[in-house]
Amino acid sequence: MSMRLILAAALSAAMLPVLAQADDLPAIRERGKLIAVTTANLPPATYVDENNELTGYDIEIARYVEKKIGVPIELNRLDWKGILPGLQAGRFDAVFSNVNMTPERLGTFLYSIPYSRAAVVVVRRTDATDIDGYETLAGKRIGGIAGGNDGEIPAKEIEAKFGDFDRFNGYAGYVEMFRDLEIGRIDALIAPDNAAANFIRENPGVAEIVGEPYKVSFVGVPMQPGSDELKAEIDAAIREMREKGLLDEWAEKYFGIKNYTDQLIDELPS
Repeated sequence: MSMRLILAAALSAAMLPVLAQADDLPAIRERGKLIAVTTANLPPATYVDENNELTGYDIEIARYVEKKIGVPIELNRLDWKGILPGLQAGRFDAVFSNVNMTPERLGTFLYSIPYSRAAVVVVRRTDATDIDGYETLAGKRIGGIAGGNDGEIPAKEIEAKFGDFDRFNGYAGYVEMFRDLEIGRIDALIAPDNAAANFIRENPGVAEIVGEPYKVSFVGVPMQPGSDELKAEIDAAIREMREKGLLDEWAEKYFGIKNYTDQLIDELPS
């Protein structure tokens, strides 16, 4: 049983059919597939490799869930801005795309237990030596994922607390964002530490993480409210991956972080 991939970068949420609201696992099995989405532009969580195949930490999670529930996953590629509105509109069943848990999202969607986490950090160019943490970004050219809970949202909070940036550039994905940092279009980024660590590992000497994390968020699989049986199966799959050491194995492979599960919890954050 293998995951179907629709590689259509221009897909909008409106192009996906509206499902029956809150299709749970029995209805999904009767349908014959679980319809899910990912951005495929947030390496190393989700991206397209040199063979045009989806890969990444979150994709490993999706593949394991597919085996656990015994139903093929049709994993569509969708820009981030359409993902949560599309899920809320009932256009797909689940999301595997590094979706942070926030109080608002926890109140809107049904979430799995965490399978990942993101510490929001400042990533500066190595020559931007006057930046040593989030308190020192005033007057600088800053970037982050547009609308992201580990990008633009905390960046705007930091700007309000510590002074206006020279400008803020919002990005749809990590590739463009880290490229602009590398070539000097921006001085620093607000980004999750796992993605930043992967970039720094692959591009030594270009950038570095400085200061303490601004905040730490947990990451899970958001689903439509009412998908209780689906949630139970995905939670069980995440616990199995953790017990088998797979989450630690994949985190070291994709993020370069050891003992990753020591930083996770087995419940939804309060």
